[in-house]
Amino acid sequence: MYIRFFILIVFLCWGVLSSSAQEKAWSAQYKLPAVTVYADFPEPVELIRQVIDEEDNDNSLLKAWVYAVGIETGFQPTTSGQWDTIPGKGYVWRLGIHAENALSLNLLIENYKLFPGMALYVYNEAMTNIAGPFDNANNGNGGILPVQSLPGDHIVIEWNIPLKISQKDDFTIVSVGYGFRDMAGQGMSEMATAASCNVDINCKDGNHWQREKRAVVRMETITRSGYVVKTQYCTGTLVNQTSKTKQPYILTANHCVSTNDMAQATTFVFSYEKAVCKGTTPALPQGITGSSLLATKKELDFALLKLSQDVDASHHPYYAGWNASPVTPANAVGIHHPQGDVKKISMENDPLETGTFNDDQTDMHCDKNAHWVVSKWDVGVTEKGSSGSPLFDPNHLVVGSLSGGNATCMKPEKDYYSKVSEQWNKYTTPAESLKPWLDPENKGVTSYWGYDPVAPFDGECDTLGHIGYNETQMLIASDKWGYLTGHNNKKWTGFAEKITNDTVANIIGLEANIGKAYSSGSRVRFSIWQGKDFPVGSPVHSIDTIVTSDFRRYPMQMYFPKTLEIKGDYYLGYSIQYQPVDTFAVLQSAKRSYEGVSALFVEQSDGTWMAMSEDVPPTYSSLGIRALGHFGKNQAQPYQAPRNGLKIIYQPGDDIVYVYFSDPGEKVVLECYDATGKQMPVNELNRQIVMYDEVTYLQIEMNISNLSYGMYLLQVFDTKKKQTGKVIRL
Repeated sequence: MYIRFFILIVFLCWGVLSSSAQEKAWSAQYKLPAVTVYADFPEPVELIRQVIDEEDNDNSLLKAWVYAVGIETGFQPTTSGQWDTIPGKGYVWRLGIHAENALSLNLLIENYKLFPGMALYVYNEAMTNIAGPFDNANNGNGGILPVQSLPGDHIVIEWNIPLKISQKDDFTIVSVGYGFRDMAGQGMSEMATAASCNVDINCKDGNHWQREKRAVVRMETITRSGYVVKTQYCTGTLVNQTSKTKQPYILTANHCVSTNDMAQATTFVFSYEKAVCKGTTPALPQGITGSSLLATKKELDFALLKLSQDVDASHHPYYAGWNASPVTPANAVGIHHPQGDVKKISMENDPLETGTFNDDQTDMHCDKNAHWVVSKWDVGVTEKGSSGSPLFDPNHLVVGSLSGGNATCMKPEKDYYSKVSEQWNKYTTPAESLKPWLDPENKGVTSYWGYDPVAPFDGECDTLGHIGYNETQMLIASDKWGYLTGHNNKKWTGFAEKITNDTVANIIGLEANIGKAYSSGSRVRFSIWQGKDFPVGSPVHSIDTIVTSDFRRYPMQMYFPKTLEIKGDYYLGYSIQYQPVDTFAVLQSAKRSYEGVSALFVEQSDGTWMAMSEDVPPTYSSLGIRALGHFGKNQAQPYQAPRNGLKIIYQPGDDIVYVYFSDPGEKVVLECYDATGKQMPVNELNRQIVMYDEVTYLQIEMNISNLSYGMYLLQVFDTKKKQTGKVIRL
């Protein structure tokens, strides 16, 4: 068994906001007359031209993105729309809205207050895109209800009122947002998708950021600029706090949300991303409506918001960790929604710089040296709509939020991120700093890990498989055509590696080293089975995915929506089909000698399983697939952050190791020894005190590029204790 450490990441499925109201609008459940009352609006040419003209003369570096203009209205159920009755059930109020050539429509509702049992929906005519149900759970936003954009130029608003409810407080639709950007359209509408150099979060570059992506949200904010109502895109981050009770705090930019009115008129959408790399654009998930402004500072261009509702578990949220240390990160990653498009990832492989952000066009003059500067993106870029998005350090912690910059696909240079270290407590009042909110118990830490409510444990994750790190992985040809671990002349349809387990395995996902994939993507089902002698029955859990050629010769990670607790032996593997024509295979170890480790099983065309060592001729080998999770601990024993051994995080290929020494005392010393016991020089980069799971650590960052490939013993001690651990440089 070979084990390594890496940062835990958990797979996210699409989420929809749950509600106490009925799940379907009554018009979808009962036969009602068609909607005949429509409000028709012409294309607001002058408003759109005004916005476009402003942008033509706009040299602003800020990266918020206006995509809709507001048509002011005053619709109320008592004076507009049509009423219908469902005998024995209640009343239905509906109003149709049509706006000529609109690419999308959104709403801003005031005086919103629904009693328990009532429900409000907004949907297109075919009811294929639905916002809601909204109910009394949405009352806590000061009477404001922003309704996220729905594609198309027709929408219907529907209000369901049970017979038993006699109170019917009126609400007012004060604005209809006319989307003139979002997708291809007619009239003055224009294409607005992210530039081609941007990279989907579920492509290979995002493989190790599947956990952090779940903290990033697309923001739609309805705001007023003079006499013009606009809707703009920005990006925000759900952030963690040192307290055990987690509040739904969103970090973004001041130029995205600077007032409480703007905070109330913002919708936050989780999980807007393509399911696979370069896949089809999905329907927009249901958002969370409204928030309140807790802290902001124009000179640092940041804002901290509190959502009007807790983030429902169906969103599979992740509360991102943060680093308020002024130490310069060695590299960085940005995750964002450029032009409101699906989630993208950008990567800077070099150390950040420090700089000062000024935007004369908007009179935003930030404090001196208060921003991290990305000199040049190595992967992707940022665009309008990316404003407020997080910048992560190599330890997967947020160190900044995007203000703007000059970076484009043609010249991906000079983006500016407001430093969390400056936002932390440079200005000491709670309304101008992060510290009172993110460290409410005043624990005095400058760095804090993220929190994952999906998994029952947190921190590092082990990987478990049967191929050693110094062992060659390869594709082995079948005797006629294809490969032993994929499509071949034997017509094997399933492949699995047996893992012997005498305790409880807590598994959050799988990692597979892809050897071959079809040029347009291979359809594969990755699974976990149980069984003593071979996989038995249906899988415990499966993930259907398309493996693109991007992952060829690269480890692909897949994550479950929840942790699987498995007792006894289990099998990790995948299933393939031979129709339509496909090509797929996973790497395996080189052939081992007779009686060598061989835990690789194959499913034959008749549905029976056999060990590959039973094939003719026999092959003794292991599959290049690993389990991700925690192994070998008793099910009744909750995970505890290790106190006796070192906590080590190492991302293979980065040459950066993070070592965590718990409860540090004075004069902490770090030593490194190779496999022969020879002491090696330590290339230490920096130190800082951090907190994780109520334990205080000294975080030591070291560069191991000076070490040869192999295993090393790390030893850290102070005047009170000594802790040791191992790291393998790959």
